[in-house]
Amino acid sequence: MKYIRAQGIEEQEYYYFEVDDEMIAYRQVTLMNDCYKLSIAPEFYLAEGEIECFEGDEDISQEQFNEIWDKAVASYRVGWEQVKLDYAPGTLVNGIIRMFYPQGVIIQLSDRAYAVADSEELRTHTRPELMYPGYLVQGVIAGYDDNNLWLVLEHCTVSDEGVIER
Repeated sequence: MKYIRAQGIEEQEYYYFEVDDEMIAYRQVTLMNDCYKLSIAPEFYLAEGEIECFEGDEDISQEQFNEIWDKAVASYRVGWEQVKLDYAPGTLVNGIIRMFYPQGVIIQLSDRAYAVADSEELRTHTRPELMYPGYLVQGVIAGYDDNNLWLVLEHCTVSDEGVIER
């Protein structure tokens, strides 16, 4: 992974990206006037497509990125620890597809709990017309993604009963 600090258009606006070799963002922090927007819940503020670097943007270390990331997600940590207590590994859960990220399919389990499932695995046994936001997913909690504050699901199936909105 590569880490970038980019100057925004506005004064005191900065973007911090974790990107892969193809410049696709996996994690993002937007900082404007001491307010953070994150690529995790509840904001889900992640650049779509390839990140383009401009004059003044700079590479930063993973440590520098993680420092700003940890500061930005600090207010969500207590809630995340409760989610982990509420959703033990091995638990069968239901949720709704909300979006597709480079890490996988993002599934909302409750107002405060989100999970990620492997996109390729899900596509291998799901009809293409069901791979859209709003469809019901059932899966088993396999673990936790403590960076993104997501539960990790496996053995997922998508229901063809129609789109559900919460």
